[in-house]
Amino acid sequence: MNDQQMIDQVRTLLEPVHPPPHLRGKVIRKVAASVASAEPTRVRTWKLAVVAAAATTGVLALLVGAVVSIGGEPPAASAQAAEILYRAADAARADPNPIPRSDQFILTTTKGFAPVVGQDEPAATTTRSWMSVDGTRDGLIWVSDPPPGGRQSTVIPGCRNGRAAEWAPDGTLLDSTRPCAPAPAHLDDLPTDATRMVDYLQRMNGGAPSDEQMFANVGVLIRRGYLPASTRAALYEAATRIPGVVAIPTITDGAGRSGTGVSLVGKIDRYDLIFDPQTYRFLGWQVVSKAENAVQPSRREVIINVVVVDRAGQVP
Repeated sequence: MNDQQMIDQVRTLLEPVHPPPHLRGKVIRKVAASVASAEPTRVRTWKLAVVAAAATTGVLALLVGAVVSIGGEPPAASAQAAEILYRAADAARADPNPIPRSDQFILTTTKGFAPVVGQDEPAATTTRSWMSVDGTRDGLIWVSDPPPGGRQSTVIPGCRNGRAAEWAPDGTLLDSTRPCAPAPAHLDDLPTDATRMVDYLQRMNGGAPSDEQMFANVGVLIRRGYLPASTRAALYEAATRIPGVVAIPTITDGAGRSGTGVSLVGKIDRYDLIFDPQTYRFLGWQVVSKAENAVQPSRREVIINVVVVDRAGQVP
């Protein structure tokens, strides 16, 4: 069998596996690159035979557990994680949700868990924030369990004609105003392709962030507002280029929902991006402490959902 026949055989053997196109192309390019190298023919053929045998058993490392190199860049997310993220990107692009109107609000619901001295279970707090799509209307933040002396609901003043109402010490709004600039909750000015999104994630930390900071920034953008479908897809695809991101085939978040996801373990926290295992629709983002010897996570935060509503205070 000559080298070209070996390449064709590997290509044929890959058919039953049905890898995503971006992975299939990488495998074939890597095999072809091996053939074109200056190594002795016998060594090249032996290497190709090993690849072919691995493909035959369905455990080709480049498709299952190895890392993916994007366009010659350093190794990034594992192949399993990349597949989950690419499927999530496809699901995001197919999202039928319409673009929100300027007079609507983005409702973000999160759930936080914090340890309580003398209790085995952490205390849970649900937070809902309604932010103006165009940043000009008064929003609202509601907390299920405010701290002692704290407010359960706080109005977030919109910015109109360059001015916004000021807060009194107790959180109520005053008649006086302050200079402002609108902070739209509909983030329609972010990158819509993976390469520019990677650059954006890096600039969020002033350049040259750690892998942990890069992946944490994914959650920051999800929390910040409503991302258009093309931006969400670019965000998931950008995450495939972050080294250390691995797949979690089955995961239960802090709200008790089961899904599939990807994760990166940092120095202090573990970051999880979770999707529906069937549709790959976004389910949530969570940050879990990895404190050693902790029976319960010392703290946890879960983004439950991000939806569009017509008025502040409305719950679908």
